[in-house]
Parts: sequence; C-alpha cells; structure tokens
Amino acid sequence: MKMIFGENTKQYLIGGGLITAAIIFLLLVIKYVPLDPTKVEVEPFEEKLHYEVDPNLSDDDVIKEDNIKPEIISSSLEPTFDVVNVDKEGQLIIAGRAGKNQLVQIYNGDQLLGEVTTNQFGEFVFMPDEKLVPGAYDLNLVSEGKKSIDSVSIIVPENQNIVAGSSTANDVIVTVNKPDGTIKKVLQGASNSNQANNLSFDSLSYSDKGSLNLSGKAKPGSKIDIYIGKNLVGTAYADEDGFWNIILDKPVKPGDYILRFNEIQDEKVIASLETPIRQSDLTKVDISDNAILVQPGNSLWRISRRFYGKGILYTLIFKANQNKIDNPDLIYPGQIFEVPKSN
Repeated sequence: MKMIFGENTKQYLIGGGLITAAIIFLLLVIKYVPLDPTKVEVEPFEEKLHYEVDPNLSDDDVIKEDNIKPEIISSSLEPTFDVVNVDKEGQLIIAGRAGKNQLVQIYNGDQLLGEVTTNQFGEFVFMPDEKLVPGAYDLNLVSEGKKSIDSVSIIVPENQNIVAGSSTANDVIVTVNKPDGTIKKVLQGASNSNQANNLSFDSLSYSDKGSLNLSGKAKPGSKIDIYIGKNLVGTAYADEDGFWNIILDKPVKPGDYILRFNEIQDEKVIASLETPIRQSDLTKVDISDNAILVQPGNSLWRISRRFYGKGILYTLIFKANQNKIDNPDLIYPGQIFEVPKSN
C-alpha cells in the first residue's frame, strides 16, 4: 500500500474511509427519510366501491331495512262517491275516486248505468246521457273487481203528489248509505222548512238496535236540538258542509209523535221545523224483502213508482196496509209498509 500511495498512505486510507461512510450515510438518508418532513406515508390499499344501498338487495329488502312504508297503490282502494247531484230536470252528476287510469262502472242495482275511466290522479266525473225519470235508484261503483263500501240512494219524485212530512213535492232526495243500510249522509233532501233558512229533516232509518237514525241539513257549525213532543231526545251538530246526523240513544215507543228540530247558533234558535212521524212497533213487524220504510218526502204514488214502475198502482200498497194507513194521501215518516207483488 505504501508503494501505491507513497508516504501519505495512512492519510489516504482515512480520507477514503470517511468518503465511503459519507456516501453510505447519504444513501440511507435518501431511502428512509422523506424529502418533505410534513409528508405522511400512505399505505397502499385496494379501492372498493361503496353503495348507499347494497346492489344485491331487492327493493323490498331495502324498504324493510330502512323501515320505510311503501306508498299505498291507488289500485287497491275501493271506488268512492265524493259528489252526487241531481238537478230539477233529473240530470245526474257523480264525482268520485278510484285507482289511477282505471275503469269505473256505475250500477243501479244490478243494471249497468254507465262507465267512465279515472284520470292520472284517480278522479272521475260521470254524467249519463239520459236524465233520471221519477223513481228510486240504488247506486254502487265497481272498479277492478272492487265494489264501493257506501251506496247512494236517489228518489226522484213525481211533481204533482203530496209527500210525507214535506211542504214541497218536487225535491230530489239523495243519501249516502252505510254497508248496513243506515243513512250516513244526506246530500239532497226534501226540505220541510221555508226558504229563509237551511234547516231540513231529510231521512229516517233504524239502527240495528231499533233506534231512530235521523239526518238532514243546517247551516255549517249549527247545533240542532231534537225533540219528540216536549222531550229533548238528542243533539246533533252540522259539519262544515252543513250535514247533520244522529242516532237516538234509546228506541222510541210505538206511536204517533211530533218531531221538532231547533237550529241554534250563539245560543239562539235561528230556525225550527216540525213534522209528524209514526214509530212502528218493530217487534210486530215482519221485515221482508218487500218492506219499505217511509221517508220524509215519500208518497204512496212514489213508492208504487219505485216498486212497480207505475205510480197509479199505489192502490195495491194501500190495500195491503189498510190497517196502517188512515188516508192514502197522508203517510208518515217511520211507517213500515209491505209492498205486495203485482200480477
């Protein structure tokens, strides 16, 4: 080594060693110390796609997991009556709802009266080409095999006949009926009152316990006190559309009575009307398919027109119920008549 580097061999070896150490140190610094001391080394990872909803789940699973109730499909609903109106000329208008873009059939009993298709909102309006002739109608709606829960009864009277418990003879009666046949709401009725107020008594039926079910109209928000004779037997309230309905708490004993209605607002009687009724003895009445309960606005002529198609056949009903009818021109709401079959 001395021969190679001469007299300064030792110095060369020390210097070379220092240079080698410096190079090794520099390499280690470059490898393990980042140039940017603030930089954090990120470990490599496998990229994954994240879904808000697992794509392997069905729509039903998603609804159950999120506890979200699906929107009720309109096609599962029974068709309903919203508006029913008959003008003085017998023109019928029905508005209602069913499933979206579905066919709605309107039946009078078992006879198809007409059909209409709902719009994209499930609404429909039906107006038959022919006007209603005097008589009784029992309307139901059918859509997608589903029948309306409520039914609608319409009585179109003859113009020239005295009617029970009414001062007018040409008012059309339209009622919405519950499934058990009792009246739910009176849409149109033969008014017993004068033109100065809206109070009316439009329908009478019996509950399953034999109590009177009374309905009519008044000014919206009015209180209606009902009296039999001088006894207060119930209080009803007119809704926002002016309809009122009440089922008396107790059955009324058989007999003839004066039924009085007082319409009250601000603790003052603003209208009053009276009408005679005859409470039948339900324990002695054989209710058959041919029995009829007399309504406000009924007459023997009108009942005959309903059952026989001709008002002139009212004498058949009179003869079959002579023990209940004193005067064929004077019958009372609440009476129950047997309507015989005509030959």
